[in-house]
Amino acid sequence: MTTFLTALVVVVGIVGVLNLLLLFGVIRRLKEHDQAIAKLPQGALHGPPADSMRAPGSEVDEFTAVSTDDVAVSKESLAGETMVGFFSASCAPCIENAPKFAARAAGVPGGKDSVLAIVVADGEDDPAELIGVLGAGARVVVEDYDGPIAAAFGVTAFPTYAVVVSGKITASAIDVSMLPVPAPA
Repeated sequence: MTTFLTALVVVVGIVGVLNLLLLFGVIRRLKEHDQAIAKLPQGALHGPPADSMRAPGSEVDEFTAVSTDDVAVSKESLAGETMVGFFSASCAPCIENAPKFAARAAGVPGGKDSVLAIVVADGEDDPAELIGVLGAGARVVVEDYDGPIAAAFGVTAFPTYAVVVSGKITASAIDVSMLPVPAPA
């Protein structure tokens, strides 16, 4: 019986030492990952994913639409510097970030004429909440998921934001705080 207990204690000790070695290996790898993340350029984790919309420098395709306040919106209406935001009525982060976009839009020179918010919704989605939040400081257009404006910008992720000058995307981001505010005219 003593031999059995001695063998059992030795096996448990070996398993404990192996577990400790594995734990040290995991800790070392976590430190390596932490150092690699720290070396990334500032903001590299906050930029748009490659496929959220067309890249800065890209031209916006032609489009026409009508805003919720019956104003015609087209590529030509983006003649000056315009802040644009794309939201989905069924997207929790969109609903969460809409007030941040609205607050940022309030400081844009030119008011509603320089801010465009696109709310995509299908027949089951109710865009009323987003329209209410965004409508005070932006022209709001509601369209389907395959709508003309989202297609013109090549949008594939929501929410996503851009600054457009004369029909060309000059900046884009998935975090509205990373987006430059259009300058006064």
